[in-house]
Amino acid sequence: MCRNIKNHNGAVLRDFFFAFNKLKITNSFYRHKDIHKFTWEASWTRSVIDYIIIKDRLKSNIEDTRVFRGSEIDSDHKLVESKFKIFTHAKHSHNKMDKTIYKKPSAFKVHLLEQESIRTLYRNRLKRKLTPLTGEIDADWLKIKEAITKAAEESLGYKKWKNRRWLQTWNNEIQQAIEEKKSSYRKYLQHKTVEHYIEYKSQRAIVRKMT
Repeated sequence: MCRNIKNHNGAVLRDFFFAFNKLKITNSFYRHKDIHKFTWEASWTRSVIDYIIIKDRLKSNIEDTRVFRGSEIDSDHKLVESKFKIFTHAKHSHNKMDKTIYKKPSAFKVHLLEQESIRTLYRNRLKRKLTPLTGEIDADWLKIKEAITKAAEESLGYKKWKNRRWLQTWNNEIQQAIEEKKSSYRKYLQHKTVEHYIEYKSQRAIVRKMT
C-alpha cells in the first residue's frame, strides 16, 4: 500500500527545492516497475522517501536511477543507485617529482549511533554547528558538509583500519555464512512471510557475530 502523505521531512525537502531551483530528482527520470521505485517498505506499507538529487546542468549525465531490492543492506530502506557518466580530461605531467599521494579517508564509527546517548550527542552537536543557508548552492553545500563532518568527529570518532588482520581472519566459513544470509534475504523478498523474515534475521545475526 502506498499513500500520498507528506511529513515534516517532505516539507523540508520541498522548501529546499524552492530555495535551490536548479536541482533535479533523478528517481522520476526513468520508467521502471513499481518494485524498482519504492525505496522504503515496512509493515506492508511502502513509499518513496530516499532520493538522488543532482544539479540541473548534470541531468544529461544520468543514465538511469532505480531501486535494487535484492541488495541486502541491513535496513528497511532499499538501495537506490544511479548510473552516472563522468567525462574526464586527462592531464599529463612530465615532472616525475610532481606526484600526489592519495590517502584513503577514514570512516566514522557510525555503529555508535545505535546508542541513544550517542545519537542525542550527535544531534545536538549538529544543530549547534549548522548555520543559516545563504541560497548559494556551492557555499551552502560546504557549510552542511563541514557541520556534518565536525559533529561526527566530535561525537563518533574515526575507525582504525586493520586491513591485514581482517584479511587474515576471513575464511570460507564466513563467506558461506554471508551467502546463506543473502539467499535467505532473497527468499524473504519473494514470499514475504514471517517465517522467512525470522530465518533472514537469524542468518544476519550469525554473520554479525562472525565478523
